[in-house]
Amino acid sequence: MRRNVTIIDDPKNLDIQDVMREEKSRGKRRVDVEALRRRADLLKKFREALTLRTEREFVDAIREMKLADDPEKLRELLKIWRASF
Repeated sequence: MRRNVTIIDDPKNLDIQDVMREEKSRGKRRVDVEALRRRADLLKKFREALTLRTEREFVDAIREMKLADDPEKLRELLKIWRASF
């Protein structure tokens, strides 16, 4: 007997993946799916910022992500950006 594939079986469905991740973590430390999603979004935006061609564009993108509040942190981020070329 063949089984019909439904939307529940679709591994690309984010909600299903979140539930599966939570279920796998039962008995372990709780997985904060929303925090993981925010981190993934921040990393995606940072990778996009690294592709910007000018330092001014990069700094503006970093400030938009609220990562440039500390001057020392901004220096570190600029060091990473400069090394990416």
